[in-house]
Amino acid sequence: MTKIEEILQKIENGILDLTQLRIQTVMGRLEVNPKNEIDFTPGQEIEGIISKIDLLDGDITTQITEKFYQNYPELVKFHQSREARGHEIIEGNMQALASIIATLRGMYKENPAS
Repeated sequence: MTKIEEILQKIENGILDLTQLRIQTVMGRLEVNPKNEIDFTPGQEIEGIISKIDLLDGDITTQITEKFYQNYPELVKFHQSREARGHEIIEGNMQALASIIATLRGMYKENPAS
């Protein structure tokens, strides 16, 4: 298998896994973990909203904690705007992937031994 064929295969396999966009707006205490990354402090209660957009049928599922909904209406609105932006991001990403695949296929046709 050529390098271009390998890249095309990886992209095509990856596309099959891209069936859901997950948008999270969460709050909690943060700390630097042993890998020197910022993450939530273990064992605490996290408040927030999680939305999942199914890319195949367009369904949106949103889960929100009651405390977050009651105490942070401005963050609920922010999350809703991110949800709307999610659809635009999906469309742009799909167009970019289609363009990359078309370019790689064109390269492969021009030089199948690559």
